[in-house]
Amino acid sequence: MKKGNSISIKTKITTVIVLIPMVSLIIVGVVALYQNRKVLVNQAEFTLRRMVLEKTGKYDMIFQRIQEEVDATSKLAGVFFSQPTPKVNIERKMLFPWTGKGYGNEEIKRKFHDEILKLQRIGLTLHAVVSNNPYLTLGYMGTKDGITVFDNEKVVSVIEKLKAFDVRERPWYVQAKIEKRLIWTDLYVDASTKKLAVTCAAPVYDNKSNFIGVVGFDVLLETLQKEIKSLDIGYKNSAFMINKMGFLIVKPGMEQVVEVWQREYRAKNLLETKNPKFNEIIGRMVAGKSGVERYTSLEGEKEYLAYAPIKSIGYSIGVIVPQTEITKPVEEAGKILIVILAIVIIISLGVGLVLSNQITRPIEELTVFVDRVSKGLTEVEEVPIKRRDEIGVLANAFNRLMRSLSTLLEEQRERNE
Repeated sequence: MKKGNSISIKTKITTVIVLIPMVSLIIVGVVALYQNRKVLVNQAEFTLRRMVLEKTGKYDMIFQRIQEEVDATSKLAGVFFSQPTPKVNIERKMLFPWTGKGYGNEEIKRKFHDEILKLQRIGLTLHAVVSNNPYLTLGYMGTKDGITVFDNEKVVSVIEKLKAFDVRERPWYVQAKIEKRLIWTDLYVDASTKKLAVTCAAPVYDNKSNFIGVVGFDVLLETLQKEIKSLDIGYKNSAFMINKMGFLIVKPGMEQVVEVWQREYRAKNLLETKNPKFNEIIGRMVAGKSGVERYTSLEGEKEYLAYAPIKSIGYSIGVIVPQTEITKPVEEAGKILIVILAIVIIISLGVGLVLSNQITRPIEELTVFVDRVSKGLTEVEEVPIKRRDEIGVLANAFNRLMRSLSTLLEEQRERNE
């Protein structure tokens, strides 16, 4: 019969002592990490949804306030133009139509004298509104005759350095006049700051429903970006805002300064990216829905996108959070588990070696005695008994066996003599 390789008792005992706590720790750790990951993901989705809803709720109030101020100012301007011309000249600087050589002349000022006096009063109203709303950077009214009054008179000097500026050709003026209602523009280049802005504007009518002009208030892109950057949800994130057509309105790092104020700014449409799953989520944002969804970026990164609508203007806010940000605590816990597992293995090895030596050393000593007996040596000392466990019982039994064997051999020797 072929003899196979055998594993020593010491090795078996050490292996069992190491494996039992190690396997138990691994099972408990994996289950705990899985449960912890699941809880973290659910908690993160809940937090993301809540924070985005809170942020959009705040924006909703901001934009709603701006809309109310624009609507009230346009109606007040209509009242001013419906009333008799005021007799008091406030001497407020305003922008007059381009004549080919410059802005305005004495003839234009005489021709539109009544209109100028009414616009002066409107200018004071614009100043009061802008100074009390931190989100507004500029307020103005442009008339059908091409005259513009601003809340800040210094803007007139800035625009007068431009050539052939015509308020009636500006995006906010054209859109509000055509749609005949309060509107929000897409991003465009502000003529005074050369920065990207969105404008809330409304047409002005007198009491006979005659079109007078358009009132508008600017919100600069950088103002919205500061708000977006201040979004603190406890995770590293990238927030953005889109309009109701899917065009990007705000995103950290977007171009802010544009040298050519006349040019049309072409914003990126997030419905037309190269990521189909991302496009689907943007489609739900455009539809005015809210939620938290997972997708894979074009770079292969798994990300969460939480989104909610700003109902007052039809915009939507989205917040992108890398999945690694959410699962980071689980990964750190996994690293700690590995360290603990290594410590447990080292301790188990030490304990296993000590215990196995305590068990196998007496067996080895007993084996030596048995080996001597098997070679015919009957004058063998008794095995010292130092313990009361099973090994001690075995040693005691061996000693009895040796005494009995010695007695039999002695009796046999006497009979032979």
